[in-house]
Amino acid sequence: MQDMREPVYNQRFDDIYFSPEDGLAETRHVFLRGNKLPQGWQDQKRFTIVETGFGTGLNFLACRQAYDESPGRCERLDFISFEKYPLAPSAIAKALSGWRDIFGHRLDDLCAHYPLRIPAFHRLDFGNVHLTLIFDDVNRALPELVVPCGVDAWFLDGFAPAKNPAMWTDTLFDNMARLSRHNASMASFTAAGHVRRGLAARGFDVFKERGYGRKRDMITGHFTGAGVAGAKQENTKRSVAIVGGGLAGTAAAYKVRQRGHDAVLFERADDLAPGASGNERGLYNPRFTAMRGAISDFYNAAYGAACHLLTDQTHPALCHRACGALHFANTPEKDKRFRRLVEEGDWHDSHLRYLDAAQASDVAGLAVEHDALYLPESGCVSPRDLCRFYAAGIKTIYGTPQFPVSRKGGGWSVGGMDFDDVILACGADIRAFAPLEMLPVHTVRGQVTKLAANEFLAGLKTNLCYGGYVSVAQDGYHMLGSSFQKWLDDPTLRDEDDHDNLAKLVAALPSCGGAAHQAVFAGSRASFRTVSRDHFPIIGLACGGEGQDFPGLYLSTAHGSHGILSSLAGAGQITDMISGDPWRLPQNVVDHLHPGRWRA
Repeated sequence: MQDMREPVYNQRFDDIYFSPEDGLAETRHVFLRGNKLPQGWQDQKRFTIVETGFGTGLNFLACRQAYDESPGRCERLDFISFEKYPLAPSAIAKALSGWRDIFGHRLDDLCAHYPLRIPAFHRLDFGNVHLTLIFDDVNRALPELVVPCGVDAWFLDGFAPAKNPAMWTDTLFDNMARLSRHNASMASFTAAGHVRRGLAARGFDVFKERGYGRKRDMITGHFTGAGVAGAKQENTKRSVAIVGGGLAGTAAAYKVRQRGHDAVLFERADDLAPGASGNERGLYNPRFTAMRGAISDFYNAAYGAACHLLTDQTHPALCHRACGALHFANTPEKDKRFRRLVEEGDWHDSHLRYLDAAQASDVAGLAVEHDALYLPESGCVSPRDLCRFYAAGIKTIYGTPQFPVSRKGGGWSVGGMDFDDVILACGADIRAFAPLEMLPVHTVRGQVTKLAANEFLAGLKTNLCYGGYVSVAQDGYHMLGSSFQKWLDDPTLRDEDDHDNLAKLVAALPSCGGAAHQAVFAGSRASFRTVSRDHFPIIGLACGGEGQDFPGLYLSTAHGSHGILSSLAGAGQITDMISGDPWRLPQNVVDHLHPGRWRA
Protein backbone atom coordinates (compact mmCIF):
# COMPACT_ATOMS: atom_id res chain seq x y z
CA MET A 1 0.00 0.00 0.00
CA GLN A 2 1.08 3.59 -0.67
CA ASP A 3 2.92 5.13 2.31
CA MET A 4 0.20 7.26 3.91
CA ARG A 5 2.79 9.53 5.52
CA GLU A 6 4.06 10.83 2.16
CA PRO A 7 1.19 12.14 0.02
CA VAL A 8 2.26 13.20 -3.48
CA TYR A 9 2.14 17.00 -3.36
CA ASN A 10 1.97 19.63 -6.11
CA GLN A 11 3.41 22.97 -5.06
CA ARG A 12 1.92 24.84 -8.03
CA PHE A 13 -1.62 24.12 -6.83
CA ASP A 14 -0.88 23.62 -3.14
CA ASP A 15 -2.71 20.30 -3.30
CA ILE A 16 -2.13 16.55 -3.40
CA TYR A 17 -2.62 14.30 -6.43
CA PHE A 18 -4.66 11.67 -4.61
CA SER A 19 -5.94 10.69 -1.19
CA PRO A 20 -3.21 10.08 1.41
CA GLU A 21 -5.41 7.34 2.85
CA ASP A 22 -5.31 5.16 -0.29
CA GLY A 23 -5.20 6.79 -3.70
CA LEU A 24 -6.01 3.62 -5.62
CA ALA A 25 -9.07 2.91 -3.49
CA GLU A 26 -10.15 6.51 -4.07
CA THR A 27 -9.81 6.10 -7.85
CA ARG A 28 -11.81 2.89 -7.81
CA HIS A 29 -14.52 4.49 -5.67
CA VAL A 30 -14.85 7.80 -7.50
CA PHE A 31 -14.05 7.11 -11.14
CA LEU A 32 -14.60 3.41 -11.76
CA ARG A 33 -17.59 2.81 -9.50
CA GLY A 34 -18.88 6.34 -10.22
CA ASN A 35 -18.94 5.58 -13.96
CA LYS A 36 -20.26 2.01 -13.44
CA LEU A 37 -17.08 0.44 -14.77
CA PRO A 38 -16.22 -2.17 -15.79
CA GLN A 39 -19.90 -2.96 -16.43
CA GLY A 40 -20.18 0.01 -18.83
CA TRP A 41 -17.80 -1.40 -21.42
CA GLN A 42 -19.10 -4.96 -21.32
CA ASP A 43 -19.95 -6.42 -24.73
CA GLN A 44 -19.10 -3.18 -26.56
CA LYS A 45 -17.07 -2.83 -29.75
CA ARG A 46 -15.36 0.31 -28.42
CA PHE A 47 -15.48 2.54 -25.36
CA THR A 48 -14.02 6.03 -24.89
CA ILE A 49 -13.08 7.75 -21.63
CA VAL A 50 -11.92 11.37 -21.34
CA GLU A 51 -10.08 12.55 -18.24
CA THR A 52 -9.31 16.14 -17.24
CA GLY A 53 -6.04 15.79 -15.36
CA PHE A 54 -3.61 12.93 -15.98
CA GLY A 55 -1.35 13.75 -13.02
CA THR A 56 0.48 10.61 -11.95
CA GLY A 57 -1.49 8.36 -14.30
CA LEU A 58 -3.12 6.56 -11.38
CA ASN A 59 -6.63 6.70 -12.88
CA PHE A 60 -5.40 5.40 -16.23
CA LEU A 61 -3.50 2.50 -14.70
CA ALA A 62 -6.43 1.55 -12.48
CA CYS A 63 -8.68 1.67 -15.53
CA ARG A 64 -6.30 -0.40 -17.63
CA GLN A 65 -5.99 -3.00 -14.89
CA ALA A 66 -9.78 -3.21 -14.57
CA TYR A 67 -10.06 -3.56 -18.35
CA ASP A 68 -7.43 -6.31 -18.53
CA GLU A 69 -9.18 -8.28 -15.79
CA SER A 70 -12.72 -7.73 -17.10
CA PRO A 71 -14.41 -10.64 -18.91
CA GLY A 72 -16.53 -9.57 -21.86
CA ARG A 73 -14.67 -6.28 -22.16
CA CYS A 74 -14.93 -4.04 -25.22
CA GLU A 75 -12.70 -4.72 -28.20
CA ARG A 76 -11.06 -1.28 -28.04
CA LEU A 77 -10.66 1.11 -25.10
CA ASP A 78 -9.63 4.70 -25.79
CA PHE A 79 -8.47 6.72 -22.80
CA ILE A 80 -7.92 10.43 -23.54
CA SER A 81 -6.36 12.60 -20.86
CA PHE A 82 -5.28 16.23 -20.56
CA GLU A 83 -2.33 17.46 -18.54
CA LYS A 84 -0.93 20.99 -18.65
CA TYR A 85 2.01 20.29 -16.33
CA PRO A 86 3.20 16.73 -17.06
CA LEU A 87 5.35 14.96 -14.53
CA ALA A 88 8.56 13.17 -15.46
CA PRO A 89 8.34 9.38 -15.85
CA SER A 90 10.67 8.99 -12.87
CA ALA A 91 8.31 11.09 -10.73
CA ILE A 92 5.36 8.94 -11.84
CA ALA A 93 7.24 5.75 -11.00
CA LYS A 94 8.10 7.10 -7.56
CA ALA A 95 4.58 8.37 -6.85
CA LEU A 96 2.99 5.02 -7.74
CA SER A 97 5.69 2.74 -6.34
CA GLY A 98 3.39 1.68 -3.52
CA TRP A 99 1.17 -0.10 -6.06
CA ARG A 100 3.89 -1.63 -8.23
CA ASP A 101 2.86 -5.13 -7.16
CA ILE A 102 -0.69 -4.39 -8.31
CA PHE A 103 0.04 -2.58 -11.59
CA GLY A 104 3.13 -4.62 -12.49
CA HIS A 105 4.17 -4.27 -16.13
CA ARG A 106 1.48 -1.64 -16.75
CA LEU A 107 3.39 0.93 -14.68
CA ASP A 108 6.63 -0.03 -16.41
CA ASP A 109 4.92 0.27 -19.82
CA LEU A 110 3.64 3.75 -19.04
CA CYS A 111 7.01 5.01 -17.82
CA ALA A 112 8.95 3.37 -20.67
CA HIS A 113 6.67 4.78 -23.38
CA TYR A 114 5.87 8.12 -21.79
CA PRO A 115 5.99 10.85 -24.46
CA LEU A 116 8.17 13.92 -24.65
CA ARG A 117 6.88 16.67 -22.39
CA ILE A 118 6.02 19.05 -25.20
CA PRO A 119 2.61 20.60 -25.98
CA ALA A 120 0.93 18.16 -28.37
CA PHE A 121 -1.46 15.25 -28.74
CA HIS A 122 0.52 12.05 -28.07
CA ARG A 123 -0.81 8.56 -28.87
CA LEU A 124 0.43 5.50 -26.96
CA ASP A 125 -0.83 2.00 -27.78
CA PHE A 126 -0.96 -0.80 -25.23
CA GLY A 127 -2.62 -3.69 -27.02
CA ASN A 128 -6.36 -2.95 -27.11
CA VAL A 129 -5.94 0.03 -24.78
CA HIS A 130 -5.04 3.31 -26.50
CA LEU A 131 -3.92 6.31 -24.49
CA THR A 132 -4.05 9.79 -26.03
CA LEU A 133 -2.09 12.09 -23.73
CA ILE A 134 -2.71 15.75 -24.47
CA PHE A 135 -0.07 17.94 -22.90
CA ASP A 136 -1.83 21.31 -23.02
CA ASP A 137 -4.30 23.56 -21.26
CA VAL A 138 -7.66 21.77 -21.35
CA ASN A 139 -9.39 25.04 -22.26
CA ARG A 140 -7.22 25.36 -25.36
CA ALA A 141 -7.11 21.73 -26.43
CA LEU A 142 -10.51 20.27 -25.55
CA PRO A 143 -12.37 22.39 -28.16
CA GLU A 144 -10.03 20.89 -30.79
CA LEU A 145 -10.61 17.27 -29.76
CA VAL A 146 -12.46 15.09 -32.28
CA VAL A 147 -14.06 11.83 -31.13
CA PRO A 148 -16.18 10.54 -34.05
CA CYS A 149 -17.98 7.89 -31.99
CA GLY A 150 -18.46 10.13 -28.96
CA VAL A 151 -17.33 9.95 -25.35
CA ASP A 152 -18.83 7.26 -23.12
CA ALA A 153 -17.45 8.31 -19.73
CA TRP A 154 -15.85 11.37 -18.16
CA PHE A 155 -13.32 11.37 -15.33
CA LEU A 156 -13.45 14.93 -14.01
CA ASP A 157 -10.22 15.01 -12.08
CA GLY A 158 -7.57 17.68 -11.69
CA PHE A 159 -7.07 19.75 -8.60
CA ALA A 160 -10.00 21.09 -6.62
CA PRO A 161 -11.91 24.04 -8.14
CA ALA A 162 -10.79 26.28 -5.28
CA LYS A 163 -7.15 25.45 -6.05
CA ASN A 164 -7.38 25.29 -9.86
CA PRO A 165 -10.37 27.39 -10.99
CA ALA A 166 -8.92 27.82 -14.50
CA MET A 167 -9.81 24.22 -15.37
CA TRP A 168 -13.45 24.15 -14.21
CA THR A 169 -14.83 26.52 -16.84
CA ASP A 170 -17.72 26.91 -19.27
CA THR A 171 -15.34 25.71 -21.98
CA LEU A 172 -15.04 22.37 -20.20
CA PHE A 173 -18.79 21.98 -19.71
CA ASP A 174 -19.65 23.12 -23.25
CA ASN A 175 -17.30 20.61 -24.82
CA MET A 176 -18.46 17.80 -22.59
CA ALA A 177 -21.91 18.31 -24.09
CA ARG A 178 -20.44 18.56 -27.62
CA LEU A 179 -18.50 15.31 -27.34
CA SER A 180 -20.74 13.09 -25.20
CA ARG A 181 -22.87 10.26 -26.44
CA HIS A 182 -26.42 10.08 -25.16
CA ASN A 183 -26.34 8.71 -21.62
CA ALA A 184 -22.57 9.19 -21.30
CA SER A 185 -21.58 8.95 -17.65
CA MET A 186 -19.49 11.32 -15.57
CA ALA A 187 -17.96 11.25 -12.10
CA SER A 188 -15.86 13.66 -10.06
CA PHE A 189 -14.35 13.88 -6.60
CA THR A 190 -15.67 17.45 -6.29
CA ALA A 191 -19.26 18.42 -5.52
CA ALA A 192 -18.67 22.18 -5.84
CA GLY A 193 -21.87 24.05 -6.58
CA HIS A 194 -20.71 25.82 -9.75
CA VAL A 195 -19.50 22.50 -11.18
CA ARG A 196 -22.90 20.89 -10.56
CA ARG A 197 -24.71 23.90 -12.02
CA GLY A 198 -22.42 24.03 -15.07
CA LEU A 199 -23.01 20.37 -15.86
CA ALA A 200 -26.76 20.60 -15.29
CA ALA A 201 -27.01 23.58 -17.64
CA ARG A 202 -25.46 21.47 -20.42
CA GLY A 203 -27.85 18.55 -20.10
CA PHE A 204 -26.26 16.37 -17.43
CA ASP A 205 -28.33 14.88 -14.65
CA VAL A 206 -26.06 15.28 -11.62
CA PHE A 207 -26.27 13.42 -8.32
CA LYS A 208 -24.44 13.84 -5.04
CA GLU A 209 -23.00 10.67 -3.57
CA ARG A 210 -20.81 9.73 -0.62
CA GLY A 211 -17.19 10.66 -1.30
CA TYR A 212 -14.14 8.59 -0.51
CA GLY A 213 -12.64 8.50 2.97
CA ARG A 214 -12.97 11.76 4.80
CA LYS A 215 -14.52 13.50 1.82
CA ARG A 216 -18.24 13.89 2.42
CA ASP A 217 -19.54 14.33 -1.15
CA MET A 218 -18.70 13.52 -4.76
CA ILE A 219 -20.87 13.67 -7.88
CA THR A 220 -21.93 11.27 -10.61
CA GLY A 221 -24.30 11.74 -13.50
CA HIS A 222 -25.17 11.07 -17.12
CA PHE A 223 -25.82 13.10 -20.26
CA THR A 224 -29.47 13.43 -21.23
CA GLY A 225 -28.94 15.28 -24.52
CA ALA A 226 -29.08 13.75 -28.00
CA GLY A 227 -25.33 13.28 -28.01
CA VAL A 228 -22.89 12.38 -30.75
CA ALA A 229 -24.61 10.30 -33.42
CA GLY A 230 -21.54 8.29 -34.37
CA ALA A 231 -21.73 4.61 -35.26
CA LYS A 232 -20.53 3.39 -31.88
CA GLN A 233 -20.38 -0.26 -32.81
CA GLU A 234 -18.31 0.35 -35.94
CA ASN A 235 -14.85 -1.16 -35.58
CA THR A 236 -14.56 -3.16 -38.78
CA LYS A 237 -11.57 -4.25 -40.82
CA ARG A 238 -11.17 -2.36 -44.09
CA SER A 239 -9.14 -2.92 -47.23
CA VAL A 240 -6.83 -0.02 -48.03
CA ALA A 241 -4.66 0.64 -51.08
CA ILE A 242 -1.68 2.95 -50.70
CA VAL A 243 -0.19 4.45 -53.86
CA GLY A 244 3.45 5.47 -53.45
CA GLY A 245 6.39 3.65 -51.92
CA GLY A 246 8.23 6.57 -50.30
CA LEU A 247 8.04 7.70 -46.68
CA ALA A 248 4.45 8.95 -46.94
CA GLY A 249 3.17 5.74 -48.54
CA THR A 250 5.08 3.21 -46.49
CA ALA A 251 4.28 5.03 -43.23
CA ALA A 252 0.60 4.96 -44.19
CA ALA A 253 0.78 1.24 -44.95
CA TYR A 254 2.50 0.65 -41.61
CA LYS A 255 -0.13 2.54 -39.61
CA VAL A 256 -3.03 1.01 -41.52
CA ARG A 257 -1.78 -2.52 -40.88
CA GLN A 258 -0.91 -1.69 -37.27
CA ARG A 259 -4.58 -0.72 -36.80
CA GLY A 260 -5.67 -4.15 -38.09
CA HIS A 261 -6.75 -3.27 -41.63
CA ASP A 262 -5.63 -4.99 -44.84
CA ALA A 263 -3.03 -2.89 -46.66
CA VAL A 264 -1.64 -3.22 -50.21
CA LEU A 265 1.15 -0.90 -51.33
CA PHE A 266 1.57 0.16 -54.98
CA GLU A 267 4.82 1.64 -56.33
CA ARG A 268 5.44 2.37 -60.00
CA ALA A 269 9.23 1.90 -59.70
CA ASP A 270 10.86 -1.48 -59.12
CA ASP A 271 11.85 -0.74 -55.50
CA LEU A 272 10.76 1.31 -52.51
CA ALA A 273 11.88 4.90 -51.92
CA PRO A 274 12.88 5.81 -55.48
CA GLY A 275 12.71 9.57 -54.79
CA ALA A 276 13.83 11.82 -51.93
CA SER A 277 12.87 9.10 -49.44
CA GLY A 278 15.76 7.05 -50.81
CA ASN A 279 18.47 9.14 -49.14
CA GLU A 280 20.90 7.22 -46.97
CA ARG A 281 20.65 9.57 -44.02
CA GLY A 282 18.22 12.24 -42.91
CA LEU A 283 17.84 14.44 -39.84
CA TYR A 284 14.58 14.61 -37.92
CA ASN A 285 13.74 17.93 -36.32
CA PRO A 286 10.50 19.84 -35.78
CA ARG A 287 9.72 22.99 -37.69
CA PHE A 288 10.19 25.96 -35.39
CA THR A 289 7.76 28.86 -35.10
CA ALA A 290 7.89 31.77 -32.68
CA MET A 291 4.16 31.60 -31.97
CA ARG A 292 2.05 28.57 -31.14
CA GLY A 293 -0.48 27.64 -33.78
CA ALA A 294 -1.48 24.87 -36.16
CA ILE A 295 2.00 24.58 -37.67
CA SER A 296 3.81 24.23 -34.35
CA ASP A 297 1.14 21.92 -32.94
CA PHE A 298 1.47 19.62 -35.95
CA TYR A 299 5.25 19.43 -35.88
CA ASN A 300 5.35 19.05 -32.09
CA ALA A 301 3.08 16.01 -32.37
CA ALA A 302 5.01 14.68 -35.36
CA TYR A 303 8.35 15.06 -33.58
CA GLY A 304 7.01 13.30 -30.49
CA ALA A 305 5.64 10.44 -32.61
CA ALA A 306 8.92 10.00 -34.52
CA CYS A 307 11.05 10.05 -31.36
CA HIS A 308 8.69 7.51 -29.80
CA LEU A 309 8.85 5.17 -32.79
CA LEU A 310 12.61 5.38 -33.25
CA THR A 311 13.23 4.90 -29.53
CA ASP A 312 10.77 2.08 -29.00
CA GLN A 313 11.00 0.19 -32.25
CA THR A 314 14.50 0.80 -33.48
CA HIS A 315 15.69 -1.80 -35.94
CA PRO A 316 19.43 -2.21 -36.63
CA ALA A 317 18.81 -1.71 -40.34
CA LEU A 318 17.46 1.79 -39.69
CA CYS A 319 20.93 3.16 -38.86
CA HIS A 320 19.19 5.35 -36.29
CA ARG A 321 21.26 7.53 -34.02
CA ALA A 322 19.77 9.78 -31.33
CA CYS A 323 22.73 12.14 -31.14
CA GLY A 324 20.80 15.39 -30.64
CA ALA A 325 20.90 18.52 -32.78
CA LEU A 326 22.08 22.10 -32.41
CA HIS A 327 20.24 24.75 -34.42
CA PHE A 328 22.45 27.81 -34.76
CA ALA A 329 20.96 31.23 -34.05
CA ASN A 330 23.09 32.60 -36.87
CA THR A 331 20.68 35.33 -37.96
CA PRO A 332 18.81 37.93 -35.88
CA GLU A 333 15.51 36.41 -37.02
CA LYS A 334 16.47 32.94 -35.80
CA ASP A 335 17.76 34.30 -32.51
CA LYS A 336 14.46 36.07 -31.87
CA ARG A 337 12.38 33.06 -32.92
CA PHE A 338 14.38 30.57 -30.87
CA ARG A 339 14.34 32.67 -27.73
CA ARG A 340 10.61 33.21 -27.96
CA LEU A 341 10.05 29.49 -28.53
CA VAL A 342 11.99 28.67 -25.37
CA GLU A 343 10.15 31.31 -23.36
CA GLU A 344 6.61 30.72 -24.63
CA GLY A 345 6.53 27.35 -26.39
CA ASP A 346 5.84 25.32 -23.21
CA TRP A 347 8.49 22.69 -23.96
CA HIS A 348 10.06 21.14 -20.89
CA ASP A 349 13.73 22.13 -20.72
CA SER A 350 14.80 18.50 -20.78
CA HIS A 351 13.74 18.47 -24.46
CA LEU A 352 14.63 21.99 -25.62
CA ARG A 353 17.22 24.45 -24.33
CA TYR A 354 18.79 27.68 -25.55
CA LEU A 355 22.60 27.53 -25.19
CA ASP A 356 25.19 30.23 -25.48
CA ALA A 357 28.14 29.62 -27.78
CA ALA A 358 30.33 28.16 -25.03
CA GLN A 359 27.62 25.74 -23.93
CA ALA A 360 26.90 24.82 -27.54
CA SER A 361 30.59 24.11 -28.08
CA ASP A 362 30.59 21.68 -25.16
CA VAL A 363 27.59 19.86 -26.63
CA ALA A 364 28.95 19.88 -30.18
CA GLY A 365 32.43 18.66 -29.25
CA LEU A 366 34.11 21.40 -31.28
CA ALA A 367 34.26 25.20 -31.32
CA VAL A 368 30.95 26.89 -32.11
CA GLU A 369 30.63 30.65 -32.55
CA HIS A 370 26.83 30.95 -32.33
CA ASP A 371 24.24 30.54 -29.65
CA ALA A 372 22.02 27.60 -30.47
CA LEU A 373 18.80 25.78 -29.77
CA TYR A 374 19.53 22.27 -28.49
CA LEU A 375 17.24 19.26 -28.95
CA PRO A 376 18.79 16.25 -27.19
CA GLU A 377 16.27 13.71 -28.59
CA SER A 378 16.83 14.72 -32.21
CA GLY A 379 19.02 12.59 -34.42
CA CYS A 380 19.38 10.98 -37.81
CA VAL A 381 18.01 7.90 -39.52
CA SER A 382 18.13 6.34 -42.97
CA PRO A 383 14.89 7.33 -44.77
CA ARG A 384 15.47 4.54 -47.29
CA ASP A 385 15.74 1.91 -44.58
CA LEU A 386 12.86 3.45 -42.65
CA CYS A 387 10.66 2.88 -45.72
CA ARG A 388 11.71 -0.76 -45.76
CA PHE A 389 10.97 -1.08 -42.06
CA TYR A 390 7.50 0.38 -42.54
CA ALA A 391 6.72 -1.86 -45.51
CA ALA A 392 8.08 -5.12 -44.06
CA GLY A 393 5.50 -7.88 -44.48
CA ILE A 394 3.07 -5.70 -46.44
CA LYS A 395 1.96 -6.87 -49.87
CA THR A 396 3.69 -4.57 -52.36
CA ILE A 397 3.02 -4.39 -56.10
CA TYR A 398 5.75 -2.77 -58.18
CA GLY A 399 5.63 -1.37 -61.70
CA THR A 400 2.15 0.08 -61.26
CA PRO A 401 1.36 2.40 -64.19
CA GLN A 402 0.24 5.94 -63.42
CA PHE A 403 -2.61 6.49 -62.75
CA PRO A 404 -4.36 3.23 -61.72
CA VAL A 405 -7.08 4.65 -59.41
CA SER A 406 -10.79 4.78 -60.31
CA ARG A 407 -14.14 4.77 -58.54
CA LYS A 408 -15.95 1.45 -58.34
CA GLY A 409 -19.33 1.31 -56.66
CA GLY A 410 -19.02 2.56 -53.09
CA GLY A 411 -15.26 1.92 -53.09
CA TRP A 412 -12.24 2.16 -55.31
CA SER A 413 -10.31 0.12 -57.86
CA VAL A 414 -6.52 0.21 -57.91
CA GLY A 415 -4.55 -1.91 -60.38
CA GLY A 416 -7.63 -4.05 -61.03
CA MET A 417 -8.17 -4.76 -57.30
CA ASP A 418 -11.09 -3.51 -55.19
CA PHE A 419 -10.60 -1.52 -51.96
CA ASP A 420 -12.69 0.31 -49.40
CA ASP A 421 -10.21 3.20 -49.15
CA VAL A 422 -7.23 4.58 -51.05
CA ILE A 423 -4.36 6.76 -49.80
CA LEU A 424 -2.52 8.69 -52.51
CA ALA A 425 1.03 9.24 -51.24
CA CYS A 426 2.89 9.62 -54.52
CA GLY A 427 4.32 13.12 -54.25
CA ALA A 428 3.56 15.55 -57.07
CA ASP A 429 2.28 12.65 -59.18
CA ILE A 430 -1.09 12.94 -57.42
CA ARG A 431 -1.87 15.62 -60.01
CA ALA A 432 -2.11 12.84 -62.59
CA PHE A 433 -5.48 12.01 -61.00
CA ALA A 434 -7.57 14.41 -63.08
CA PRO A 435 -9.69 15.95 -60.27
CA LEU A 436 -6.47 16.90 -58.43
CA GLU A 437 -4.53 18.38 -61.34
CA MET A 438 -4.89 21.92 -59.99
CA LEU A 439 -3.53 21.07 -56.54
CA PRO A 440 -0.82 23.71 -55.82
CA VAL A 441 2.22 21.47 -55.39
CA HIS A 442 5.62 21.57 -57.01
CA THR A 443 8.98 19.88 -56.69
CA VAL A 444 12.22 21.20 -55.23
CA ARG A 445 15.54 19.67 -56.23
CA GLY A 446 17.89 18.87 -53.37
CA GLN A 447 21.41 17.45 -53.54
CA VAL A 448 23.05 15.96 -50.47
CA THR A 449 26.77 15.36 -50.15
CA LYS A 450 28.67 12.58 -48.39
CA LEU A 451 31.80 13.95 -46.76
CA ALA A 452 34.42 11.45 -45.69
CA ALA A 453 35.08 11.50 -41.95
CA ASN A 454 38.00 13.83 -41.35
CA GLU A 455 40.20 15.40 -38.72
CA PHE A 456 38.55 18.82 -38.57
CA LEU A 457 35.15 17.28 -37.70
CA ALA A 458 36.55 14.44 -35.62
CA GLY A 459 35.11 15.73 -32.34
CA LEU A 460 31.57 16.31 -33.61
CA LYS A 461 29.06 14.72 -31.21
CA THR A 462 25.75 16.12 -32.43
CA ASN A 463 24.10 17.15 -35.69
CA LEU A 464 24.46 20.81 -36.62
CA CYS A 465 21.80 22.84 -38.45
CA TYR A 466 22.66 26.29 -39.78
CA GLY A 467 20.67 26.83 -42.99
CA GLY A 468 22.39 23.70 -44.21
CA TYR A 469 23.27 20.78 -41.98
CA VAL A 470 26.01 18.31 -41.16
CA SER A 471 25.38 14.98 -39.46
CA VAL A 472 27.65 13.22 -37.02
CA ALA A 473 30.05 10.70 -38.58
CA GLN A 474 28.55 7.28 -39.17
CA ASP A 475 29.84 4.46 -41.39
CA GLY A 476 32.86 6.61 -42.17
CA TYR A 477 31.12 9.72 -43.49
CA HIS A 478 29.16 12.84 -42.59
CA MET A 479 26.12 13.91 -44.60
CA LEU A 480 25.95 17.51 -45.77
CA GLY A 481 22.73 19.04 -47.00
CA SER A 482 21.12 20.32 -48.88
CA SER A 483 20.69 22.39 -51.98
CA PHE A 484 17.24 23.90 -52.48
CA GLN A 485 16.46 24.47 -56.15
CA LYS A 486 12.80 24.80 -57.04
CA TRP A 487 13.75 26.04 -60.52
CA LEU A 488 15.60 22.84 -61.52
CA ASP A 489 14.12 19.56 -62.74
CA ASP A 490 17.38 17.87 -63.77
CA PRO A 491 18.51 14.98 -61.53
CA THR A 492 22.09 15.10 -62.87
CA LEU A 493 24.61 15.49 -60.06
CA ARG A 494 26.32 18.87 -59.93
CA ASP A 495 29.82 19.39 -58.54
CA GLU A 496 28.97 22.98 -57.64
CA ASP A 497 26.22 21.75 -55.30
CA ASP A 498 28.69 19.64 -53.34
CA HIS A 499 31.01 22.63 -53.00
CA ASP A 500 28.11 24.88 -51.98
CA ASN A 501 27.10 22.39 -49.27
CA LEU A 502 30.68 22.40 -47.98
CA ALA A 503 30.83 26.20 -48.15
CA LYS A 504 27.75 26.48 -45.91
CA LEU A 505 29.45 24.24 -43.36
CA VAL A 506 32.64 26.32 -43.41
CA ALA A 507 30.63 29.53 -43.02
CA ALA A 508 28.88 28.05 -39.99
CA LEU A 509 32.12 26.72 -38.45
CA PRO A 510 34.86 29.24 -39.29
CA SER A 511 37.29 27.44 -37.01
CA CYS A 512 37.26 24.55 -39.46
CA GLY A 513 37.63 26.68 -42.55
CA GLY A 514 41.41 26.40 -42.81
CA ALA A 515 41.18 22.64 -43.02
CA ALA A 516 38.37 22.58 -45.57
CA HIS A 517 40.82 21.88 -48.38
CA GLN A 518 41.31 18.45 -46.80
CA ALA A 519 37.66 17.55 -47.38
CA VAL A 520 37.07 14.47 -49.50
CA PHE A 521 33.68 13.99 -51.13
CA ALA A 522 32.48 10.40 -50.85
CA GLY A 523 29.42 10.65 -53.08
CA SER A 524 26.22 12.60 -53.50
CA ARG A 525 22.57 12.14 -54.42
CA ALA A 526 20.00 14.45 -56.01
CA SER A 527 16.26 13.99 -55.67
CA PHE A 528 13.03 15.98 -55.68
CA ARG A 529 10.92 16.83 -52.66
CA THR A 530 7.27 17.79 -53.08
CA VAL A 531 6.11 21.00 -51.42
CA SER A 532 2.85 22.92 -51.41
CA ARG A 533 2.21 26.58 -52.08
CA ASP A 534 2.11 27.36 -48.35
CA HIS A 535 4.95 24.94 -47.42
CA PHE A 536 2.65 22.84 -45.22
CA PRO A 537 1.85 19.17 -45.93
CA ILE A 538 -1.40 18.13 -47.62
CA ILE A 539 -3.05 15.42 -45.54
CA GLY A 540 -6.67 14.33 -45.38
CA LEU A 541 -9.77 13.50 -47.38
CA ALA A 542 -9.38 14.38 -51.06
CA CYS A 543 -11.53 17.02 -52.69
CA GLY A 544 -11.67 18.54 -56.17
CA GLY A 545 -11.58 22.12 -57.27
CA GLU A 546 -15.28 22.28 -58.14
CA GLY A 547 -16.54 21.29 -54.73
CA GLN A 548 -16.19 17.58 -55.43
CA ASP A 549 -15.60 15.27 -52.50
CA PHE A 550 -14.22 11.75 -52.80
CA PRO A 551 -15.30 9.55 -49.88
CA GLY A 552 -12.64 7.00 -49.05
CA LEU A 553 -9.86 8.77 -50.97
CA TYR A 554 -7.11 10.35 -48.85
CA LEU A 555 -3.99 12.37 -49.68
CA SER A 556 -0.60 12.46 -47.98
CA THR A 557 1.85 14.62 -49.88
CA ALA A 558 3.93 17.83 -49.90
CA HIS A 559 5.96 16.77 -46.87
CA GLY A 560 8.98 18.80 -47.97
CA SER A 561 12.13 18.75 -45.89
CA HIS A 562 10.45 17.46 -42.71
CA GLY A 563 9.03 14.31 -44.26
CA ILE A 564 10.46 11.88 -41.71
CA LEU A 565 8.20 13.53 -39.13
CA SER A 566 5.17 14.68 -41.09
CA SER A 567 4.69 11.46 -43.07
CA LEU A 568 4.35 9.43 -39.86
CA ALA A 569 1.96 11.91 -38.20
CA GLY A 570 -0.10 12.14 -41.38
CA ALA A 571 -0.27 8.36 -41.66
CA GLY A 572 -1.59 8.08 -38.13
CA GLN A 573 -4.22 10.78 -38.66
CA ILE A 574 -5.51 9.25 -41.90
CA THR A 575 -5.69 5.84 -40.21
CA ASP A 576 -7.78 7.38 -37.41
CA MET A 577 -10.13 8.87 -40.00
CA ILE A 578 -10.50 5.56 -41.84
CA SER A 579 -11.12 3.69 -38.58
CA GLY A 580 -13.48 6.14 -36.87
CA ASP A 581 -11.05 6.46 -33.95
CA PRO A 582 -10.42 9.56 -31.83
CA TRP A 583 -8.15 11.84 -33.82
CA ARG A 584 -4.51 12.07 -32.80
CA LEU A 585 -4.31 15.60 -34.17
CA PRO A 586 -6.39 18.63 -33.15
CA GLN A 587 -9.23 19.83 -35.38
CA ASN A 588 -7.49 23.14 -36.17
CA VAL A 589 -4.37 21.27 -37.32
CA VAL A 590 -6.40 18.91 -39.52
CA ASP A 591 -8.16 21.93 -41.05
CA HIS A 592 -4.78 23.48 -41.93
CA LEU A 593 -3.62 20.20 -43.49
CA HIS A 594 -6.81 19.65 -45.46
CA PRO A 595 -6.40 19.28 -49.25
CA GLY A 596 -9.26 21.73 -49.82
CA ARG A 597 -7.73 24.62 -47.88
CA TRP A 598 -7.19 26.62 -51.10
CA ARG A 599 -10.68 25.96 -52.40
CA ALA A 600 -12.82 29.09 -52.51
